Amino acid sequence: MAKTRIFCLVASGLLAGFVMTGPAAADGLERFEKTIKAQIPPDTLKYKSAKGLGDDGFTLTDVTITPPPEGDKKQDPIAIKTIAVESLDFDSIEKNQPPLYAKVRIEGIASSNNLGGGIDLKQMAGIDKLSADMQLEYKLDTDKETLTLSRLELNLNGLGRLELTFIVDGIGEDAIAKPDAAMDDATLRTGSLVYDDKSLLAKAVPIAAVMTGGDVKSATAMAVQTLDAMKEGQSEDSKKVIDSLVAYVQDYEKPKGPLRITVNPPDKASAASLQNAKSADEIVKALGLTVSYSGKRS
Repeated sequence: MAKTRIFCLVASGLLAGFVMTGPAAADGLERFEKTIKAQIPPDTLKYKSAKGLGDDGFTLTDVTITPPPEGDKKQDPIAIKTIAVESLDFDSIEKNQPPLYAKVRIEGIASSNNLGGGIDLKQMAGIDKLSADMQLEYKLDTDKETLTLSRLELNLNGLGRLELTFIVDGIGEDAIAKPDAAMDDATLRTGSLVYDDKSLLAKAVPIAAVMTGGDVKSATAMAVQTLDAMKEGQSEDSKKVIDSLVAYVQDYEKPKGPLRITVNPPDKASAASLQNAKSADEIVKALGLTVSYSGKRS
């Protein structure tokens, strides 16, 4: 009898809540906790507060991610101010499939100079700590077989900012599971890459030159020589592309603005068409390639 009374009380409470609020679908936070967080090892992800954003979004604030140890060595935790998932394809995730769309913004990523895997930013480039923001937005339209990367932006505060966009056709639903096979049918419709350097190249290039057994002056001279060798017998369009790249290499210590690379193929470019290209002209023509940089080569 006692169990019956308790059941009736609980049922009455649930019924009252249903009548007052109506049927409630799980919001984005509940779906995240059920489908993603539940799969993450304990103590890897922690956050102070969270809330749902509609039925396919959520935000986490004051986040701490602790990577798994490398052997016996513990990894430094990564602090993140905010993770805002404006929309995410939970339907696919709940079927153990990669999401077909996502729109994510991550702000205030703070990490030590030791990134693990033998990468020590202090030793390599004199960077004491890393602060970054990131944005990602993409959608795979399986009916049209089109993958649109609307935005992939990585902003390393005080170091540089990288932004990438593209549209690729011929990408079906199974492409995410079989990327190598998908590349055979995929064609590039358009794309752009922008890199705006602040101080990263001035720190990293000299270190990279030493790690390859040389010095920065020889390394940059070799890069310029290699690019110039590609100009012989090529069109003016190709020479402009190469000269812009040379100018950027020469200005690596303090670039005069961002480097912008844009592709607009006259005919959709495939991996095979690029592999068969034998000259700068063929690459520039196949991709509809343009490179812009405000600096001039010396």
